[in-house]
Amino acid sequence: MRLYGKFSKFIVIAVFLGFIVWAIREGKFSPLWSNAQTLFLGKREPKLTFIDYKFKEIIRKDVAQKVLATGTVSLKTGAEVKIGARISGQLDNLMVKIGDIVKAGDTIATIEHEDLLARVAQFSADLKEEAVRLAKVKQEGPLEINRLKASLEERNVQIILAEKMLLRNQSLKNNGIVSEATVDQTDERLMVLNAQIKLAKEEIKLANARSQNDILLQEVKVEKALANIREQKTQLSYATITAPINGVVAFVSTQEGETVVASMSAPTFVTLIDLKKVEVTAYVDETDIGKIKEKQKANFTVDAFPKIFFDAVIREIRPKAVIKDNVVNYEVMLDISKKNIALLRPEMTANIIVTTGTHHNVLVIPRGAVKRSGKKSFAVIKENANIFEKAIELGWRDGDMQEVTSGLSEEDEVGILIKTKNKKRGRRRR
Repeated sequence: MRLYGKFSKFIVIAVFLGFIVWAIREGKFSPLWSNAQTLFLGKREPKLTFIDYKFKEIIRKDVAQKVLATGTVSLKTGAEVKIGARISGQLDNLMVKIGDIVKAGDTIATIEHEDLLARVAQFSADLKEEAVRLAKVKQEGPLEINRLKASLEERNVQIILAEKMLLRNQSLKNNGIVSEATVDQTDERLMVLNAQIKLAKEEIKLANARSQNDILLQEVKVEKALANIREQKTQLSYATITAPINGVVAFVSTQEGETVVASMSAPTFVTLIDLKKVEVTAYVDETDIGKIKEKQKANFTVDAFPKIFFDAVIREIRPKAVIKDNVVNYEVMLDISKKNIALLRPEMTANIIVTTGTHHNVLVIPRGAVKRSGKKSFAVIKENANIFEKAIELGWRDGDMQEVTSGLSEEDEVGILIKTKNKKRGRRRR
């Protein structure tokens, strides 16, 4: 019996010792041992075990350097147009409302214009009257000139006859048939006809000049009448207000029946905005502005569509700083790609990512695998059956990935510490 009792105790002790060994290997006593060490020896660095880490292979990929900024979606110059009236009168019809989409040339409103129609009709009649006078002058002028030319031809015939009479009377005088007085009368008649011919030629020149001047004067009157009717038609066109651009009606400030007065400034009826002509104003911190260059690619999101990335390109970097809450920022203007641009609205908040550079095909590890002590960086490496910390040098960070410039190779595996959740014990309700 004694032998059996001793053997039973030996078995119990062996089983207990085996459980202790298994528990130590599995780390079951690690928290208790760690607390005891902290209590009596102070805080010590825990020993690395495989069960505390999950290991991942090191990969190669492109790493981009990025600058983060916030900004707003804004309208470009000329994308917002305030439409008003250039004449005074009562607003007869307002054909749009807020939110309507209009195209260039669409009628937006009309103003009373009966008086303008009457003026156009009056000046149209004046134009016709002056045109008739011009036609009359052009027709009568040549007729008067032709009459004077016919009179000149008649005198030319008379002068030929007078020359013949003078020669015949001189011959008869030599034969003693006619007197000297008769010859003198014939000679006088010839001289008078020569004078009349000269006068007729001058009258023809004068008639030509008068006809040309009358035509020019009447053409000026016709042009004046035409200018008057054009002016009145222009005034009449102001009574019909049309959209100068394609856009959306953003604001309406006048209603039907109201009387508008166009004085020094045109009263605004409607405000149109072209939602396709938007840009992004990014506010970049002074520490990052040196990395920003024109034509760099960027993308951004807005709170209304957080899952959509809008593409953009840097167009301009404005030199003047914007200081707000003692923070120095610089305005950077971005041109937006046309894709999905119709979703954007002015004054939306934009979260911008500017890609300032790229390192191609470099070693990267998850950010969770990086451990830091002061200014030094380490990574947990698995090698055969052992794990240990290895000093590394870091490059750019891209999202959840970190570039490693030295200290690791592609064959290595890095460990990421598994975060344990501490269960909080609540007070038990009775």
